[in-house]
Amino acid sequence: MLNRSGHRIASRPAAAGLGKRVRDELLCLAFGLIALSVCDGISPQAGHVVLGSPDQDAAGRGWGPTVTVQGRERPLVRQQGIQGELEAGVEHRADEQTTGASSRQSTTNVFEERVRLKTNGDVYHPDLLGFQLMVGTGLTQQNLDSDDWSGWSTGTLNEYNASAEILRSKPYSALFNANRSEDLIARRFLSPLEADSQSESVSVFLRPESWPMMLQYSSSDTRQDSLSALAPDYFARMDERFRYSLGHDFSALSHLHFDFDWTDTHQESLGAEVNTVTTTYTLTHDYTFGADERHRLDTLFNYLDQGGSFEFQSLRTQERLKLQHAPSLLSRYEVQYTQLERETLTSDQIRGQAGLEHKLFDSLVTNVDGFASQTDLGDQGDLSQYGGILGLGYTKKNPLGVLLGTYSANYTHSDQQGGIGRGVVVGEAHTANGVLPIELDRTDIDVTTIRVRTAAGALFQPGDDYTVFERDGRIFLNTLVVGGAVPPNFAEGQEFFVDYEFFLEPQRQEDTLRQSATIRERFSNGFSLFYAYRTQQEDVTSTAAQVIPDEYTVNTFGADYTHKGLFLLAEYSVEDSTLIPMESTKLQGRYRWALGPATSVGFGVMNQWLDFGEPDAREVTLFESTVDLFTRLTETYSLSASADYRDEKDTRFGITRGYQFKTELGYQLRQFSATLGAELDLLERREDEINSIFVYFRATRRF
Repeated sequence: MLNRSGHRIASRPAAAGLGKRVRDELLCLAFGLIALSVCDGISPQAGHVVLGSPDQDAAGRGWGPTVTVQGRERPLVRQQGIQGELEAGVEHRADEQTTGASSRQSTTNVFEERVRLKTNGDVYHPDLLGFQLMVGTGLTQQNLDSDDWSGWSTGTLNEYNASAEILRSKPYSALFNANRSEDLIARRFLSPLEADSQSESVSVFLRPESWPMMLQYSSSDTRQDSLSALAPDYFARMDERFRYSLGHDFSALSHLHFDFDWTDTHQESLGAEVNTVTTTYTLTHDYTFGADERHRLDTLFNYLDQGGSFEFQSLRTQERLKLQHAPSLLSRYEVQYTQLERETLTSDQIRGQAGLEHKLFDSLVTNVDGFASQTDLGDQGDLSQYGGILGLGYTKKNPLGVLLGTYSANYTHSDQQGGIGRGVVVGEAHTANGVLPIELDRTDIDVTTIRVRTAAGALFQPGDDYTVFERDGRIFLNTLVVGGAVPPNFAEGQEFFVDYEFFLEPQRQEDTLRQSATIRERFSNGFSLFYAYRTQQEDVTSTAAQVIPDEYTVNTFGADYTHKGLFLLAEYSVEDSTLIPMESTKLQGRYRWALGPATSVGFGVMNQWLDFGEPDAREVTLFESTVDLFTRLTETYSLSASADYRDEKDTRFGITRGYQFKTELGYQLRQFSATLGAELDLLERREDEINSIFVYFRATRRF
């Protein structure tokens, strides 16, 4: 099988054959149910199918022979009116990047025209077979002129979305769906990207009174590739999935649910190919009991078996019990067993936890929890842990306003004994910020194995998107969120995931105590004062190289004010840390002003000063501002615009300064809409200057 750029996709005859058999069996079952329903509904007197009301008053057109349903004539196939949509778009993008004496330029022009038709209807009767259908086609042209690739590309953009529901009001029904989409994506400094997606699914629902169930088969095929052979953007993913769900209510207070999930995935990119087959079994049961049905017991059993490129097995069983002793007193208990196997890494863990929640009037809520766990790591030793959590939440109204307070203490003891080896971490989640270093969870990390990726699997580039540094046995990432020379680049507040390997120590003991407290007086006039305290004490004993404990104390003082559309904040924080001591001062303000019933303006400004102490002295000054406008000029015209500015001065990484301007004029009259927009981006980052202009026009006519 070849894609449009000539790349070959490996076939999977075994998986495809299994998927085809599952699909055929489901189709046979669905059509069997149709035949059964029709036979059950035949009236021996009239000789016609007897269903519910045919809804003869519904507007629509029909074709084919007429049929009689409950004494009324109607077309065999009735279809509602066809709705259409014409869409046209023009885009122009110009990008320029300057690094020292070198410069790169890229200009892209995109023209697209699409037409879509959609309708819905039914066959014989709405409850027998109802359908929805959309088909579309289009033409596209793209022109790219850059240092790496230049030329024109033309092609068609075909899409469809079809679904059919059979016997929707019966205790047995089926749903079929098929869709396809094609798109061309213009990119900065790179050739256009073709993105195609296609999927099919069939679901059968059986709803007997006691044991409702669902069977579902689906397949999807997603591919993307560059129009230029120089860009390594080829990616393909094919999934086949079968799912079976079963539920049963033993009584109004006892519910059982079972899920079986089988997924076959093939993923391919230039230089890499991954095949996995995953089978999952999940059984859950919940039982409510006691006076006034105040108590509840939940049971969980889950088993996962993954084979192929990455082999992995896991087994988890869990029991949770909640006892409501009184309206103000609740106790909870949990026991869990987990077994993991991954290549040479195995573990068996048993964990128990118990806790209490007490409410004193409406003012004080107290939570106390304790836990203990024992883990067998096989050849790599044993790990035992125990600890507890205390949490207090206080709310009290007073003549000045409302007083809010919290306190929490978390103690954990860990003791690892045994062999030495390697552990693996996959998908450790963090959030990018671009200013503060991000600490990875484990110690003794092999930095050569670190991979930073998006949720979709795109890899960030070390040096361009982030940097890695080590401090006293711990690893930190600095994310540079404002955009590197080559995508994907980080965005402010973006979640990302880190994979890496770490070295296990033959013996390690840890005692960690974390405490935090906050107090805030929220005055009736919108003004509030607050104080926050965080501290961590850590005692580490290890046979490996000496590791400096991660200990810190953070004191934060602040005030804010809220009134209608105005928000003001002043905050000062001091962190005394064994790893990264820091002092922070922040001023922030936002205001949303309604100029009229159809016009509003928003302003925002923030200035933050960060001073990192030894052994990694560094000063950062960050200024951000934004302004936006939205107005409805007339009943048919609307205008929106925004301007954003960021100025970051870092004594280590230099200056990052950027502007972004956006404006959009919209027009809407009956079935016609149009949008004219423009974006301007000016970015100075370290030794790079990246300037971009993006202008677009889109028009849509519905009929």
